[in-house]
Amino acid sequence: MALYWIAYEITGSAIALGVLGLCEATPRLAFGLVGGVLVDRYDRLRLLILIQVFSSLPVFVLVLLYFGGVLEFWHILVVEFVFGLIRSVNPTASQSLLNELVPSGQLMDAVALYTIGFNVARVLGPSIGGILILWIGAGGCFVLYGASLLLSALEMLFIRVPEREPWAGEQNLLRELQEGFRYIKGAPVILSSIGAAYVLSIFVGTYQRFLPVFAKEILNVGPEGLGFLMAAPGLGAIASLMFLSTAGERWKKETLLRVTTTVAPLFLVLFCLSRNFILSVALLVLVGGGQIAFRTISRVLIQMEVPRDLLGRVMSVFVMDQGMRSVGSLVIGIFASLFGAALGLALTSLISLSLTSALFYRLIGPGRRR
Repeated sequence: MALYWIAYEITGSAIALGVLGLCEATPRLAFGLVGGVLVDRYDRLRLLILIQVFSSLPVFVLVLLYFGGVLEFWHILVVEFVFGLIRSVNPTASQSLLNELVPSGQLMDAVALYTIGFNVARVLGPSIGGILILWIGAGGCFVLYGASLLLSALEMLFIRVPEREPWAGEQNLLRELQEGFRYIKGAPVILSSIGAAYVLSIFVGTYQRFLPVFAKEILNVGPEGLGFLMAAPGLGAIASLMFLSTAGERWKKETLLRVTTTVAPLFLVLFCLSRNFILSVALLVLVGGGQIAFRTISRVLIQMEVPRDLLGRVMSVFVMDQGMRSVGSLVIGIFASLFGAALGLALTSLISLSLTSALFYRLIGPGRRR
């Protein structure tokens, strides 16, 4: 948050903020699959420790430039690109490590708790960041962030995981990637999970960016109402994760996967039809719950089904769905401009329902699962 604040202070341009976001996202999309190979080759815990340490280096370069009074916008772009490049391995490594930290019977609980922590940080982070900018300034925030990365690396030194057997495969990047894709192609449940994640990210995943239109033009509730609309999916996410952490093991994972894939787009269609504010908030609670439940079930399925020596590569393909959100913003934006926000979002949600239903029927329908 502090980085975007400084970037806007330097440039005064909203376009510059978009370019900055692109510099962060591009290396994660471009090198995420390579990160999956590294996660499978090397010790995941040590890799995470190195990621935290090396991530702090561009942050402290930024600190020196800022307090030296020579910071320019192009410096920020370079730092953000390098930071994104280093962190491109982090999502795959951290999620793959869960498989080594907890027994398979407790994976649902572990993934749910991991996701709760991630979402709480995502909600509280910007608020805390805004306060810290007022208290210690952007430069102080940079110092604090760099120090927190080093502290997290230090804490990880005390984590103990079972020793992994040394990598016995051929160290050929292209062939290792091909091996991962071959496994995904031959595992219908995993392939359907990844495919559904991509579909949801493109056609549903960025609906929150269009909620101001609903608040102002459709529900007529103003900024206060928009706050409730924006908060509702987060409430649903937390409730969903609490349910999964207590009852998820009693349900068949494939059944949960099918159900949760339909929840978000289905209730999003109903939200688009609603003209009642309270009903709209309630529907968004269900949308948020469905979204996070699907991602949690998908992660658990991948961690339970995929062999450990392929887990990093498969997980790296799965987490790339977050990069599809940029495409999703464009797709939903085009539909909204052509048909209006309500009808446009309803149409993309129906497309999502149709594609995921066809995907599941084609890959794991009756008599099709191997």
